[in-house]
Amino acid sequence: MSEFDAAPDSTSTIRAGELWLGRQASVDWRSSGLPDFDDWDQAIAVVARLVSCSSAPMALMMGPRGVLFANEAAQNLFAENAGPVNGRSVLDLLPDIAPFYAAVLEQARRGTSLSFQKRPIRLARRGQERTHWFNLDFTPVCDRDGGVAAVLGTASNVTTLVGRIRELSESEQRLQLALEGSGMVGIWTLDVPTRTSTADAQVARMYGLPVEACAEGVDVGRFLGAIHPDDQGRVRAALAEAIASGVPYRSRYRLLDDSGELRWVITSAKPVLAEDGTVGRLLGVVVEVTGQMETASALAESRFQFQTLTEALPQIVWSCDAEGRHDYFSARWSEFTGIEPADIVEETWKELVDPDHWEVVSAVWSNALETGESYDIDYRFRHSSGEYRWLRVMALPIRDEDGTITRWFGTSTDVHDAYLLAEEREALAQEFERIATEDQLTGALTRRAFLERANRSLAPGARTKGSFGLLMLDIDHFKSINDGYGHPVGDKVLAAIAGRIGKAVRNQDFIGRLGGEEFAVFLPHCARAQASRIAERIRRTVEEHPVALEDGRRIPITLSIGATCAPLGAAPLEDLMSAADRALYEAKAGGRNRTLFSGA
Repeated sequence: MSEFDAAPDSTSTIRAGELWLGRQASVDWRSSGLPDFDDWDQAIAVVARLVSCSSAPMALMMGPRGVLFANEAAQNLFAENAGPVNGRSVLDLLPDIAPFYAAVLEQARRGTSLSFQKRPIRLARRGQERTHWFNLDFTPVCDRDGGVAAVLGTASNVTTLVGRIRELSESEQRLQLALEGSGMVGIWTLDVPTRTSTADAQVARMYGLPVEACAEGVDVGRFLGAIHPDDQGRVRAALAEAIASGVPYRSRYRLLDDSGELRWVITSAKPVLAEDGTVGRLLGVVVEVTGQMETASALAESRFQFQTLTEALPQIVWSCDAEGRHDYFSARWSEFTGIEPADIVEETWKELVDPDHWEVVSAVWSNALETGESYDIDYRFRHSSGEYRWLRVMALPIRDEDGTITRWFGTSTDVHDAYLLAEEREALAQEFERIATEDQLTGALTRRAFLERANRSLAPGARTKGSFGLLMLDIDHFKSINDGYGHPVGDKVLAAIAGRIGKAVRNQDFIGRLGGEEFAVFLPHCARAQASRIAERIRRTVEEHPVALEDGRRIPITLSIGATCAPLGAAPLEDLMSAADRALYEAKAGGRNRTLFSGA
């Protein structure tokens, strides 16, 4: 199967996940210390559903020993190692790396998300054990009360990527050997902030500098000092311009070694930008052209050497002339498109671009040809399967001694799987954030989420200014509702009351369910008089709108409210909540269905 084959249909994956999820009820979860599958916490059940529908390997690890709820993709990873997976501890399933997972569980159960790159794991395949590499992510999953009830693990097999990186490294080593053997080409780097330059042995010999010192890094001034005095000013100016503007650096000049021998060299470099957008490094080569400048230039552009290097890369490598007419595609092109080089005309690549992306692609490519700026864009390109896959396409211009663009060289990298994985992770992250912060029954914030948001609102530098209010609300006689009508009706009452509270407060206010029938409302930018009006509006709204049941019965509901107001920074949130809670207790003791401020 080609690495560019289309991903499985998402609808069929979801249907298969639903069927598979239904079979998990037969697993003996109680023997692992967990409740029956149908009795799991609602928040965990929601995540389990997401896990079952995912095509990527995912597993929930529940409890301190990480009892597994793994989807089919994850089970396939370990089936040959240990047989059935679900309902077993990950520590028992993978004893060779049990200490690693024990440490992961310990940290994640304290609320810490973890990520590991290129983690080696020994797995059995067709009776043979081999090392596979994975990117692993572990995310705490909270129950409806805000406590960490499980850890979600996701795995991305990067064995192929690791192998390609090794192949590329070996190709780079072979290139280095070829460069050293030529005696004409050397490699150098410049770290701009520290002015430290490193170079290989060939460059060190060209400049007459110690090989070991150049390998470790020396001040760039030592390299500049070896340049012929008549050329130094021009070289320094070209280097300064490349660093200041981020344009590629290229210069031809003379060197004087210790013996006084004169050498002509051409050096060029590509700027690498730092996080702040400035040039952080220069990556360059030096070619000695003494007495043979034209020969060395022809050698640098040799089609044979170019193909030898590019065919070792996993990306599509391509080139075109200064006007943008393509004249070379590496073998990866045919593997991706199914089109042989002999069948390519100039319009071919344009016809393969997703029609929805062509307008942007055409504009960016035209701008690069007109301005000489580097070409860097992501767009979808038609695969031989007929699917449009995401490519990351980059190209740089090649200039002659006068700065005129003579050619363009570019690469096209298949990043389709990374796009799909990023979209899936984003969707999961949003769902996890909603589950972690939103009470599943009422839609209000969970207790932990409410406290965190309130503390952020009270922190120095927050937008909250002046006074703020805090309301503690409790449904009167809620126990009698549960006892008389049953818990399903009680849940309906809780959801209805949360909705009425939400309609009675301002847009900037936020609501939390602290537990049971108790709610809290945070009122930023709110003086006592306004807080009193909001509290009374909530109380009246609830009192005037009984909860209607499906059989036509109507349940009258009232609230008792304890309130407090304080200037920003007057007291910690815990103290203010205690004051509002005492006022709530007094309101209930005084007959219920009323609002009472602390200290009143």
